Amino acid sequence: MKKAFTLIELLVVIAIIAILAAILFPVFAQAKLAAKKASSLSDVKEIGLAEIMYQGDYDDYFMLASNANFATGTTLAAQLQAATAQTWVLLAQPYIKNYGIMVDPGVGDPDGFFVGGQSTSTTAVNWFYNQERFTSFGYNYLFLSPWYGCVSSLGRSSSQGAHPATTVMFTTSQAFTTAPQRGYYQSNAPGAWPIIDPAPNACIRWDGTTGSGNWSANNGNVGKITSSTRAIKPYGGANVVWVDGHAKFGNDGFLAQGTDYGSASYNNSNSGAQVTNVANYLWTLDGTLNDLSF
Repeated sequence: MKKAFTLIELLVVIAIIAILAAILFPVFAQAKLAAKKASSLSDVKEIGLAEIMYQGDYDDYFMLASNANFATGTTLAAQLQAATAQTWVLLAQPYIKNYGIMVDPGVGDPDGFFVGGQSTSTTAVNWFYNQERFTSFGYNYLFLSPWYGCVSSLGRSSSQGAHPATTVMFTTSQAFTTAPQRGYYQSNAPGAWPIIDPAPNACIRWDGTTGSGNWSANNGNVGKITSSTRAIKPYGGANVVWVDGHAKFGNDGFLAQGTDYGSASYNNSNSGAQVTNVANYLWTLDGTLNDLSF
């Protein structure tokens, strides 16, 4: 005579499986996120190595953040300018030969902007336009390749680096506050906004939202604003490659050291943080803030 499980025994087994699943699924999710975080760190390091190889070919100068401003509009002139403008994303390609590395594995490209999925009738122009801008990794352009006159960038010499091991070069990024699911090719330095705002020639990126050009943590229900450096999701911080080529993870408080980020509000008179101790600041190349006030 064959023996069978009783209903109670089956229910007990099902309950045990359910309990184990509830315990293990979050662990698997955390392990998966950790793997993506490690892959992202490897990717940003590869981008940093491409920058260093570029410097070897161009007299130790950093890559340009962009060689022209991205025009907007539907006129042919605007479309041609958008199509011919080049950012560091394109300049790095001879040393990387892989556009896929520009998409953070933990974030992906959910709306297809990096690969041009949102292109309109001017498909070729918009695809290039999107790919040049919406990479998952942003450049410390304000100090390494300043954007003067809001037109084209100036590449600085890496020989000016005062502390290359503690100067940000690239970070995982997001498109400011209006489209956090996308990356952006430039990352704003914390505390830069109140210096550049009155400066006659230096320019800074923002998305039109109060506080989007700066960093701020004290925002009540608004949430933290870290201005195109992905310091909240999905890793709780940003993967960073430094000017000397090493890479490591840092949370927003660490990356904003030397500023009053922790107490700054997004809608104060300076729209966020201010630099309070330049000696501890991780974004300046030569140890000064001169390029911001130019």
